[in-house]
Amino acid sequence: MLTVLCMPIFGQTTATKTCEIRGQVAGTINGMSNLVDNSFTWNPQNFAGFFYDIKKDLGTESLKFVLTEDNKLSGDAPYGVTYTTTAQNKNFERDLWGSYKVIGFQGEKYFAGYNYGVDEQTGSRIFYEWSTDKNSLSSEQLEKILIDSKDEMTVTSGTPLKLAEGYELVLKLIDTNGMYLELSKNGYVVDSKVISPSKDGATEADKTYYYKNPAVGEQKKLVTIGVHFKNAISIQNQTVATVDGKWQISDTPLAIMADTQYDKMTIRTVDATAGVIAMDNKDNAITLSKNKETTLMPGINLRTADNDTLRFYIYSEKNCQC
Repeated sequence: MLTVLCMPIFGQTTATKTCEIRGQVAGTINGMSNLVDNSFTWNPQNFAGFFYDIKKDLGTESLKFVLTEDNKLSGDAPYGVTYTTTAQNKNFERDLWGSYKVIGFQGEKYFAGYNYGVDEQTGSRIFYEWSTDKNSLSSEQLEKILIDSKDEMTVTSGTPLKLAEGYELVLKLIDTNGMYLELSKNGYVVDSKVISPSKDGATEADKTYYYKNPAVGEQKKLVTIGVHFKNAISIQNQTVATVDGKWQISDTPLAIMADTQYDKMTIRTVDATAGVIAMDNKDNAITLSKNKETTLMPGINLRTADNDTLRFYIYSEKNCQC
């Protein structure tokens, strides 16, 4: 169920609204309980607030409640609230770049690491090979996925390619050596490279600009930006190029170290090999009394009905435009 509260901002033609995304109601409904052994589990199929890629059927977040006889979610083992999520392989929108590991965490989509790739000649390994620390989970962190696109667009030397988080890629010039590019962040140049998208027999590596960020949290030399150029020419002293692939992840990571607490939930384990993050409500017992609101973790809340018969659901709130 989706409930929308729209609050217009004065002087704007559009308004910001808060979308409440509710999960399936658990408990006693029409005199019948849908609890199984006093437990109920939400996943992307019955809670749209969890990350789910409908095109690729990706999304593994799972939140399980186990109630004691007094309607309590125990804060002692076995815990009343457990959460797990697992990284999955996802192809880049530009297929020739291969695939990466995507993971849902607290209802948001994150990057968890680059995959090795299957064919060096097609370029499916380039981000993996160009990165030093390739697995974000090994560094106990995740990065938001900001851009993953294969849409074509034309850029010129007079118009920077705008990216997220204040980054811009500028085409400076093109000559017999290739195309010279500069990357800036908030107006300061942070990287420059020469690539050769138009040379005979150009490979994916020849056509792809990449930025190997010196430090992203605990990760060193991680590729956070990739831009693929289909071609580039010089017309009347101006460089004109076609971009048909963009990739960017945030350079501000989210720490996911074991024992990190998020409201009622605490990270118990981070298994970088299996790609699994597990959380529980250790030392944070929750009693499901009527008409009660509880924040479980950032973006995921719990609400009980104002009724003597126990009914409850989880929900998240997201900003929308109207």
